Amino acid sequence: MGSHLLQPRIPAQHLPPARPLLDPLPGTLPEPEIYARLLRELRAVSRGKLALLRAAAKLGRRPYAWIFAAMLATDKTLGGLAPYLLYETLGPTLPHGARSAAVLWALAHRVAKVYPAAMRRAGHRNADALFDAILTSRSGVTFTLDDYDDAWNYLPHPDKRIPLAIPQLLHALRELTTTPATHTTAEFPFVLAAGERRAFTANTIFRDDTWRRRDPHGALRLNPDDAARLGLTTGDRARITTRRGSAIATVETNDRMQPGHASLPNGLGLDLPTANGTHRTGVAANELTDLTWRDAIAGTPWHKHVPARIEPA
Repeated sequence: MGSHLLQPRIPAQHLPPARPLLDPLPGTLPEPEIYARLLRELRAVSRGKLALLRAAAKLGRRPYAWIFAAMLATDKTLGGLAPYLLYETLGPTLPHGARSAAVLWALAHRVAKVYPAAMRRAGHRNADALFDAILTSRSGVTFTLDDYDDAWNYLPHPDKRIPLAIPQLLHALRELTTTPATHTTAEFPFVLAAGERRAFTANTIFRDDTWRRRDPHGALRLNPDDAARLGLTTGDRARITTRRGSAIATVETNDRMQPGHASLPNGLGLDLPTANGTHRTGVAANELTDLTWRDAIAGTPWHKHVPARIEPA
């Protein structure tokens, strides 16, 4: 075996192809276009500002960069809409149908500003050269190339150390002995996992349920003893009620569920257009989860621990 095969690889950051590889199917939209249409309807940015940026884009990237930076500097509310501004104004000028890659122009400038040496080692003399490579490559781009010693430069802390002590978590740790361990009540005696991943769930990607060979109705899974106590069995309809709302689901008894626990699958509760109107399969978990019932630090709702009441429908 050659000694070169034992050498560690130099760390490199790669970006997949930015231009479309296939033509879209009729009637389908890329994700950025969906968001853009919503923002257009909301009139989130004035027509005048969009017109100014479109005119600058036609003059070239340098004039566009000046106008874009000036606009964001004078109107701080546009910072969160920067991807939309780029998509609407710079995007239409890009070749190969790469409008959705417009946001990468701003990211290329950030790479050039923060990691210039690593960018040049990867073969790009400046931000525009990097962006051109992103647009023209059919197999992706290496946008930074580092030595192993450079890895510590990516730590944003002044001492280049990884801080393990997080004050908020230390406080939560000290409070564990007095933190309630049970959140159910007489009114809501069950713990509902609102969004269990199952073999045939797909994060609301598919509205048509004919592809799902198991769990066709997005069943409410219950422990058999709990179901018997409630007078329910597989195939019955039950009402789930939480502090947030109420929904009807088909019951499935399952001995893998612990007593006092129930679950609904994620990705359901969408309306499917049919010849006779609409058809809905399963329950939308967000109809049962409460925004205020959430992790105190991360702010993530406790989807997997929702106090609930279950009764025959």
